[in-house]
Amino acid sequence: MTWQKEWEAIKKGSTTKEYFPTVAEKLQTRINFTQNLKTIVTGHGNIKSYLHRFRCIDAPDCPCGNRNQTVEYILFECETVEEERERPIAAVAKTDKWPI
Repeated sequence: MTWQKEWEAIKKGSTTKEYFPTVAEKLQTRINFTQNLKTIVTGHGNIKSYLHRFRCIDAPDCPCGNRNQTVEYILFECETVEEERERPIAAVAKTDKWPI
């Protein structure tokens, strides 16, 4: 319970908290955290909006040319990764564990 109180009190980690709102849920989740998944869950890494924020690159534009490249944009809208996005959605839908 102490971990949960600390998790809720800390101001950092807002992106990670969206995926894992409770400590118990995270501890029960068995996921192989690849570098790309870590980038998505934390919002830190090779995402153009993140790199632009720290002035590592000149512009936050997604290579698709439609919008700024954010984690949310990649996950929900970017046409460049549409096929990669559809595969896990289809796999989860087959298990009947996620209403689509």
